[in-house]
Amino acid sequence: MKKITKNQITDLKIKLPSLQKLIKKEDTDYQMIFVSVFDHWLTQNEFEPDIHTEDPKEIAERREKLQKFIVGLFNMTPIFTWKTKRNNRFFLYPLETEKQILNKCEIQNQHGETGHRYDIILPELKAVYSEEWDWTNIIWFRDREKLQPLIELAEKSGLYILKK
Repeated sequence: MKKITKNQITDLKIKLPSLQKLIKKEDTDYQMIFVSVFDHWLTQNEFEPDIHTEDPKEIAERREKLQKFIVGLFNMTPIFTWKTKRNNRFFLYPLETEKQILNKCEIQNQHGETGHRYDIILPELKAVYSEEWDWTNIIWFRDREKLQPLIELAEKSGLYILKK
């Protein structure tokens, strides 16, 4: 794991202020959109059979779409992630290979009940991509104009953008 430079830290703080608060799910002024394998918000009747499908083909297709998106992020822009070290220190580090990002995200183990395991920090796009529940993830962003490449990538990957 490679350390980031002081210049990168400064750049991250400028482009993504309150990043640590966002990661900790505290109140911030970030906006959000949702990236989902579903083309709409599921109704109560759709939820149970669609989220918890046992169909291996359907699960593989969902994972493939999410993995295409993750790999696309890696190829699009420099990416970082985080972890907490001793004494609750917040530590950022770059993901430099496709293998690193795939190991971090564990897409091939993801299912509808998986929860918050990773955040992909995208400083050049002023955004953070976070895994959530129910085959739907969140893009937290600060600049709507910088968001367009992420929306296009999601659509190319077979995913859908859902808004609140």
